[in-house]
Amino acid sequence: MSRIITGNDCLPPISGGYLSIKKEGKEFHIASVPSFVSGADRYHDSVLENDDDFKDKEGNQFVISIWSSNVGVDWKLSLFAKNGDDETLAKHIDMEYQSNDY
Repeated sequence: MSRIITGNDCLPPISGGYLSIKKEGKEFHIASVPSFVSGADRYHDSVLENDDDFKDKEGNQFVISIWSSNVGVDWKLSLFAKNGDDETLAKHIDMEYQSNDY
């Protein structure tokens, strides 16, 4: 069974950005945050999604989904610990959103 970590930021990613994924304070993956559809009239029409899957050096598997829209950025990280202890692995994971400059 996987463990899920979610997060969000209320600033719309006008020029996109990235999500830094860290384990024990050290960055081990960068996921791209797309720009939202700026000409959209409604929230639903402004949403763009980016999905990525990756592993760390220890063989733990991660799957991230990132949604950007005219109201901000949301993300969901699913993790699958190689040893099966997803809860312990999740305690060592942090994520930080950084928008690109305009």
